[in-house]
Amino acid sequence: MRKIGIVMDSTGYLTRDILEQHQIRVIPLTINIGDDTFSELELTNNSLFEKLSNISGLPTTSQPSVGAFLEVYESLFSEGIEEIISIHLSAAISGTLHSAQMAIDLASSPNIHIFDSGSSASGLGALAWAAAEWAEQGLSSSEILTHLQILKPQTKLYFIVNSLEYLRKGGRIGGAAALVSTLLQIKPILHFNQQAVIDLFDKVRTRSRAWQRVLDELTYALSTGKRYRIFVIHVNVVEEGTTLLYQLQARFPEHEVRLFEAGPVIATHVGPGTIGLAFHPWPLL
Repeated sequence: MRKIGIVMDSTGYLTRDILEQHQIRVIPLTINIGDDTFSELELTNNSLFEKLSNISGLPTTSQPSVGAFLEVYESLFSEGIEEIISIHLSAAISGTLHSAQMAIDLASSPNIHIFDSGSSASGLGALAWAAAEWAEQGLSSSEILTHLQILKPQTKLYFIVNSLEYLRKGGRIGGAAALVSTLLQIKPILHFNQQAVIDLFDKVRTRSRAWQRVLDELTYALSTGKRYRIFVIHVNVVEEGTTLLYQLQARFPEHEVRLFEAGPVIATHVGPGTIGLAFHPWPLL
């Protein structure tokens, strides 16, 4: 039996088949819409934006409670898991990792290792998926954590958003940047910078040019000759995401390319119509 359990929060957005195959546990963040609070796992993007059409303002998002972490950790220990690696979205933009750390003090075993992905969405999911595969291969927790530290800076995530307005309202980016972007009809490309916060990577005038700019980054990475795992990400534009998926699969047949949908927590901050790309070398060694 596998001795190391892998946990991530719900903003990793791995598909159900990956979660089930690799036994990755998910702890959901919550979304507050008016007077109602929902687990992220209870909402689809369609239902989120339908609810938003009936209220003024934007919803807010909240980190999981300490109790939510503790419940998952204890469940894994009761099943015979001896150690847990818990991987979460950037501590620079969320208190999720702090809640996880507080749960360790209450857990029946101290063998819980918290890892800050420095990212979110598929940047986080990619690392959790990698950690689960390493656990299946029998690597120790220290080996997995060392590998994660190596893979983390090589894991790139880019988002092309229609507007910075959602990020501005959520306090994730400055109002001046959002205003200039709107006035100039710029398509911003976002990423997580070295401080692990959402930042403007580049700005171009059209969506197609923005996508090409992101593809340039991918092509440069692939020029190393390593095999890559590539994540196409979308927010409520599955047809566009599927088209891009097929294009990348045809263009880069030697690499693994999958499609994922970023859920309501990320959708709340980046808005509908967002397209993203994440990638990292895989296997690492």
